[in-house]
Amino acid sequence: MKNLILIFLFLFLISFVFPLQTEVDEIIIPEDAHDKAIAALKKLGPERGAKKINSHKVKIDFRMIEILGVIRGIEAKIEKIESALKDLSAKETETEFQIELSGDVLFDFDKWDIRPEAEEALKNVAEVINASESPKVKISGHTDSKGAEDYNQQLSEKRAESVKNWLRENSEVDPKIIETSGYGESKPIEPNTNPDGSDNPEARQKNRRVEIVVKKK
Repeated sequence: MKNLILIFLFLFLISFVFPLQTEVDEIIIPEDAHDKAIAALKKLGPERGAKKINSHKVKIDFRMIEILGVIRGIEAKIEKIESALKDLSAKETETEFQIELSGDVLFDFDKWDIRPEAEEALKNVAEVINASESPKVKISGHTDSKGAEDYNQQLSEKRAESVKNWLRENSEVDPKIIETSGYGESKPIEPNTNPDGSDNPEARQKNRRVEIVVKKK
């Protein structure tokens, strides 16, 4: 390898100092050309231009890259959670995220099959669960007071279970961390009727809901 480098430098110096001319019949090599090539090679030093690698510094640099990667990963998770919570109009406490979804958005009247229009909201729910690495999720169904109490109880349970099944089938949420329950008409947000006994449609709509509590890690 050293001989090849020496030959290359030797030829380079010749071509630089005495460029070839097509009209010249022979190339005249100056007597000091060989000495100049040797001197140029010596100037490169024993490492021949190579740079030593500081293994300790490389290890530190790689460690810093790993740390930065972890920080950026955490920041990305926080951004996902914040965006999803905003879209869901959710509430946050020190221990959990509280999400309330309208039953009229999730289901058709008197049904428990998830409507296609509700899937975007459920995707955000899954985003919150996964990004927060939640150890436990509680899903509870609620109805208004129209219809028989026993029927409303069953309907609320089926609706809560439908949300769990959607998350299991359409997201990476572990179904083992999800607990479902139904409360029927027993926990209204507002009275289903006005003080004069007349019906309160707006209150009934609020009472038809699914509540999702996402425990923090």
